[in-house]
Amino acid sequence: MKAPNNSPYKYKEICDDILARIKSGELSSGMRLPSARSLGEQYECNYHTARRAFEKLASQGYLELRHGSGTFVAETPGNRVRHDTESEKVIKSTDRIGVLLPLKQWGHYVTSLIDHLYHSAEKMNIKLNIRTVPSIGIESADIAHDFINQNCCSIILPWLGEDQNLSHLHSFVRASSLPVVLANPVPGLESNCYLDPEVDVDIYHTITYLQCRYFKKLGYKHIALLGPDTIGVDYWQRNIVLYTRWCDMENYPNLVGMVDRTPESYTRMIERWKPYAGDIGIIAYHDEIALEFMLACERNGISVPGDFGVLGHNNNPLGLRSNPPLSTVLCPFEYVSDGLLRHAIAQSKGSSAQLDGDEPKELFIRQSCGGRMKFGDKVDDIISDLLMQTREMETGVTSGLESDIIPFGKLAHTNFS
Repeated sequence: MKAPNNSPYKYKEICDDILARIKSGELSSGMRLPSARSLGEQYECNYHTARRAFEKLASQGYLELRHGSGTFVAETPGNRVRHDTESEKVIKSTDRIGVLLPLKQWGHYVTSLIDHLYHSAEKMNIKLNIRTVPSIGIESADIAHDFINQNCCSIILPWLGEDQNLSHLHSFVRASSLPVVLANPVPGLESNCYLDPEVDVDIYHTITYLQCRYFKKLGYKHIALLGPDTIGVDYWQRNIVLYTRWCDMENYPNLVGMVDRTPESYTRMIERWKPYAGDIGIIAYHDEIALEFMLACERNGISVPGDFGVLGHNNNPLGLRSNPPLSTVLCPFEYVSDGLLRHAIAQSKGSSAQLDGDEPKELFIRQSCGGRMKFGDKVDDIISDLLMQTREMETGVTSGLESDIIPFGKLAHTNFS
């Protein structure tokens, strides 16, 4: 069998051939094309090369990729004049931005970020056009044309969902007629993120490292990381890597737990970590998982924070009413929303406005983490020490407190009974 030819020339050959057949009238509007797999066999290349040709022609307006149906010649194929006119309009209009969200279960993070996006947009005199889709992928790329017709200059994806397929995300970004801005860095799409990934991947400037250092300060000999059982979330995967690096540097056991968020999966984690009861702090990927885990602990006769210390992320208001109240790190929603909008405007003009500073961080010390139980009000002194280390790192002056200095934003209002 002849080896497939997957060179760039083969990809271009497929594009040129399909385009020529469209312009000659052989392929008319609405006609369905063979599958990418069949096309790959015809041109002696693999599926991905043929699929790439489909996506390229779809981004230019010649084809339509319909999820579950196939690939079709567009109703008005090859309208390059229209595409160029749209691009010119995008450059001239920078006061309206499209926001695209997958139709999935939205938690506190999504609703809070959307709310802050509205407030930030009002400050900047920007109008938002929010649309929802079943999922983010090549099949939703035609929405970019709708956004253009509504005078939007770019698209923001503020949230992708825990099961987002990164290959489908790449396909969407490639096929979009408008620049796309992401809330989190994704491999191969680093320039699309509002935050410079070169800063974000520094372990000393991450929330994961902050949480680990805080639990170490409380004296826990075991620190676990708890998150969703999925491979689709790059941000969660980066948390795992950062946590693993920290455990390796500090000689801590690596205790990563993944759950599908059913009671059974939480019980499985509880049983796994029971041997460390009284000496383990658990970092949850976000507050919803932390609250579900604490409820499972109660059902299984486990005390929080007596047996397990728990620390969340995003400061969901429900954490104030949990038993015990949830300690958490606050996501800087205003910082994120401002950054998304500024980078979206810059991208529409062909430039960049990625933020290269550290995200401001606030730690809400309540009861679930065990800080109050262990140290009472002296936990505030622990935070002050961390803040002092941060200032020393920034000024380059050290007092000999510790060598592994971390940046820490500020201690937020603490003791909730």
